[in-house]
Amino acid sequence: MKQKTLKRMACLGILVLLTGSLSGCAEAEAPTVTIKSENVADEYNMVEVDYGDVLLEQQVSCLYSQVTEENLSFSIEQRELTHVYVNDGDSVKAGQAVAKLNVDELEKKVRDNEDVIEQSELLISETQKLIDYYEGLLNNGPDLKKREDIEFKISDARQEVDKYENEKKVAERENEEFGKIIEQSVLYAGMDGTVSSINKALIGTRPSKGVTVMKIINTDHCSFISRDEEAFEYLNIGDSVKIYISQEQFYNATVIEKDAEGGRVIMDLDEPDYSIKMSTRGTIDIELERADNVLSLPREAVHTTDDMAYVYTLTENGVRELKEIEVGIMGTKMVEIKSGLMPYEQVILRKGKING
Repeated sequence: MKQKTLKRMACLGILVLLTGSLSGCAEAEAPTVTIKSENVADEYNMVEVDYGDVLLEQQVSCLYSQVTEENLSFSIEQRELTHVYVNDGDSVKAGQAVAKLNVDELEKKVRDNEDVIEQSELLISETQKLIDYYEGLLNNGPDLKKREDIEFKISDARQEVDKYENEKKVAERENEEFGKIIEQSVLYAGMDGTVSSINKALIGTRPSKGVTVMKIINTDHCSFISRDEEAFEYLNIGDSVKIYISQEQFYNATVIEKDAEGGRVIMDLDEPDYSIKMSTRGTIDIELERADNVLSLPREAVHTTDDMAYVYTLTENGVRELKEIEVGIMGTKMVEIKSGLMPYEQVILRKGKING
């Protein structure tokens, strides 16, 4: 602006010189030149530094769905998923078998071991009877030769009993180990409910331990549920929230539960609305930081770099001027002004690209 004024004055000076030279020595009235400051304040939207509340919010999502749910997974691996006994949408009861891994070879070994155990017990019983018989003969006082023969037979029989008992113990130990695997190979519903989803891609594969095979839900109680990390961190049981379904529609709700294992925050409506459909999505504005009744400006008026924060002001001559400031909370809509500006001082509100 100053450059424009200097150019204008230079042009007027040249014009005055030319006029004098053209008139020769004749007296002429000196030209009057009026120089006005160029004021461009009208080109900007101005905003006033004022006291107000600065609030930093984070928007998180939530979903209206059943509160009670369970993800079913196997606790063993390296076994093929061969049997799924239910379909999506089926009702199930607590304790009902819903899926099973392939443990056919273990089940056969268990049956074979049961035969070994049964046979061993029979042989032990029969051999023990034989030992009792021989010991009875010894009590009758046989001659030395017969005694040695009987004692030899008793010794053999006792070795046979030991062998049968060892075979029985091995079979029992294996069946205890196999039984645990077989028991873990069956997936049971942990509650009454409805099968909401089955991971059919896992059928015919060997699912890793802990991978969800299917989900069961109970639709008797539905609430808004958020799984966002910010919701879990900043919301607490008893907090009141507004759940926005659209710009015009919202519900007042209260946090009733924080599920650490599932990373869920559960919110019940303060006034039930039975017209809400399952899977209705909503958003919540969570307060992260706030400062009340502090000097503040709209975010659009504050510029920041890695090293500083600043605003633009206008001098009395209408010249735009940069002014460095210190800021506090950078809120969602407003910025806390710590220093550098006075109350009710006016600054330029950013309007697209600032004119140079």
